[in-house]
Amino acid sequence: MKTTTDVRVDLPASCVLNFRSSDHNESLAHISEQLRSLVGAGVAEEIVTLTPHKWRVVMSNGEGVSICLSIPAVPGAFPQGTLTVSATADMAGTSDCCQQLMAEFMRLPFTTREMSDTTLEMPITASIDETWPNKPLDGVGILITIHHMRDFLVLVKTLTKLGVDSEDITVIDKQYPYEFSHRVDAHLTRQFGIRVGKYADLMNVVSGHVLRMERRNRRSIIMDDGGYIIPVLMESLQDTLGHWVGAVEQTISGIRRVEKYRLPFPLFSVAESELKGAIESYGIADAAVRNVIRLLPHEKFEGQPALVLGFGRIGTEVARSLRSRRMRVAVFDRSLSRLLYAHEEGFLTGKELNVLLRSHRPMIIFGSAGRRSFTGENIPAIMRDTYLVSTTSRDYEFALEEIREASSEVVSLGITGTRYLLNRGPSLTALGHGMPINFHFAESLPNRYVDVVMASLVTGAVAIASNDERLREGENVKATNEILEGSGIIERYYDTYGPKWLTNE
Repeated sequence: MKTTTDVRVDLPASCVLNFRSSDHNESLAHISEQLRSLVGAGVAEEIVTLTPHKWRVVMSNGEGVSICLSIPAVPGAFPQGTLTVSATADMAGTSDCCQQLMAEFMRLPFTTREMSDTTLEMPITASIDETWPNKPLDGVGILITIHHMRDFLVLVKTLTKLGVDSEDITVIDKQYPYEFSHRVDAHLTRQFGIRVGKYADLMNVVSGHVLRMERRNRRSIIMDDGGYIIPVLMESLQDTLGHWVGAVEQTISGIRRVEKYRLPFPLFSVAESELKGAIESYGIADAAVRNVIRLLPHEKFEGQPALVLGFGRIGTEVARSLRSRRMRVAVFDRSLSRLLYAHEEGFLTGKELNVLLRSHRPMIIFGSAGRRSFTGENIPAIMRDTYLVSTTSRDYEFALEEIREASSEVVSLGITGTRYLLNRGPSLTALGHGMPINFHFAESLPNRYVDVVMASLVTGAVAIASNDERLREGENVKATNEILEGSGIIERYYDTYGPKWLTNE
């Protein structure tokens, strides 16, 4: 009888990064600059050029890694112009030098081709500066907290075309695991010369921005995505409140975080605008559902029970999307009127969350309330293994610490998320570790989709800087809608993506 034995083979570590370029010399320059920076940062001791497209890197620990620039093995599987940077460690074993090296290459700024493609995908944001040729943002500082995706670079470029000096912009990296987050950071710092701070150091970044701007005799506008900055100002940096001209907020969760404060400056609420509600909510919901399917390729969703917590703009679209995929969808909302809306749309509803959990037994729960929607009090009502999915900024939706305390074991599933084996039997798996699933190693909305939202943020900043008389201290929903309606961006969006067959001819 023959027997088989599993044999473990230690192989050298290998990593790959793909990027696009139409200029061979630019590609080589990109790689060469990145290699030189490794030596300057102390990551590597020596760079040896073997061929024009191949290098050997001697790491600071003496180990070697081969770097090669090539076309993909199957070129037809990638867009035209795609190139591959591959790194292979010389020796087998447990060394992480290859991963360390490729982590540095993940900070490669975008090529001219990549930026050109992104700009073409965002025609409204890229050209909105033509509306205000007088550069209304000249002399204004900008403090931005936003998702680090490629579309953001077009927004920043437009701000500079409207007069903002790169030295007067500070960007706060929310530190989500986006697909290109490190490359975005690198492009901001190395190509645009913009300061990038980390969310983990939020207070110091904000106070540092204020000090720099005051030295330059500037006041600043906040552009926020999630209500991160205003709470810090109102609770810890009150002495800086006079520095701020106003704020622009992009998300409903951000509005909910700041609505308890009496603001001494205007808040331009793109989050609550009719424009954003009409266009973006469906896209976010669709991206969230698509990302769940990507992370759970072996699950069967058709016919299975799902529960949506929160029937606001995004929750409504999530529930509809799940139903369109033939899931049996229930909805819970603490607002009785929203619960009634969900009922009238034909969704299963209930006024008690735990009762709904026990009776419906969802395989997947989407948190779309914009605040804490699932706590330790709900754990006893979990009757089967269940996935938790958030569409809200950061990890606000689910009380993960309470879930951890109620678990006998916590297991990391890598990119998929974290599984909590509950003391009482079933498991809860927080996809994306409880962070917003639509941004989890993805760029969420297509650039053409988010284009009008980025343009709305720019419009808000211009309105604040121009002291638009319709804006008052505090939240300005009505004025926001009026200003966006009169800005021309809605017409541009319709002309770009609306029907093409209707003409006057």
